[in-house]
Amino acid sequence: MNPYRVSEIPLQEVALDDIGDAPGPFCMSFGFDLEPLISSIKTVGLINPPILRSDPGQKIAVVAGYRRIKALKSLNAVSTPCRLIERHDDMPPLECLLLNLHDNLSTRRLNDVEKGMVLSRLSAFVPRQEIVTQYMPLLGLSPNEKGLLFFLEMETHFDVKIKTFVSEGRLSWRAVKMLSDIDAASRAGLLRVISELMLNINQQLQFIDYIVDLSFIEKNPIPWILSELDLDRNHLDKNTNRPQQAKAVLNRIKTRRNPSIVKAEKKFSRAVINLNLPDGILISAPPFFEGEHYRLEILFREGEDLKNRLQELLRIQGLD
Repeated sequence: MNPYRVSEIPLQEVALDDIGDAPGPFCMSFGFDLEPLISSIKTVGLINPPILRSDPGQKIAVVAGYRRIKALKSLNAVSTPCRLIERHDDMPPLECLLLNLHDNLSTRRLNDVEKGMVLSRLSAFVPRQEIVTQYMPLLGLSPNEKGLLFFLEMETHFDVKIKTFVSEGRLSWRAVKMLSDIDAASRAGLLRVISELMLNINQQLQFIDYIVDLSFIEKNPIPWILSELDLDRNHLDKNTNRPQQAKAVLNRIKTRRNPSIVKAEKKFSRAVINLNLPDGILISAPPFFEGEHYRLEILFREGEDLKNRLQELLRIQGLD
């Protein structure tokens, strides 16, 4: 792309009604907040004119400046100065796409959904290997084909709710790595539950791990496991908040995944409760009951306090 050609396109006033509302083939904006841009335009006006491309018989398409056009329309502006590409051979589609990409990269950081939009649009014009080696690093992504396939699938198959969850940075990259090793149908089902329950990073990893293990143990596909568990929020306790619902779901899956461990945990918990330990004294079991040693924690202020608490422990019936 010739870097000097954009400045050669003359500015002209374009009626906003003639510009299409759809994002168009060059757009790479998702999950954005227009208010800061609206405030800026109100204060100092439009600093950087959008670049448009006319198509015979159709609304004018936005090459660069989609959010600027949206902001101007929300301010009920009638027209705006733009650079209008009227002859398509002056700037072919790939050049338009790259123009918008570099325009965005120079002013902001793209979220993960927007990166998927970029990679998906590039895939129509650029060989896959070139996308992996050249454009993924440009977007701050590790250059590997498995990651590329995940981003392409996100753009074409994820619904708006899941995309919003991803664009807000709520999906951990460790979870992405785990999901990229799973088939598309299973991945979609797992992502639906993760976004619906808004699982945190540790919960995401536990959830994926448990469901993958269950699928292997029970020899059933992941979509079937998810359907059978019935994890839709509409079927969860409506008197609890989302974090409580997430915890309940993970406990239910954990019980199904490790029934003997959960049974042992409950038995151990009852035994500790029956000891009636004084405040500030805790007893915990080894993780998954796989070790021989238990842990005793004592909170105390000074040596005399510690001596008293140890004596209290020795008097507890049933400790042995």
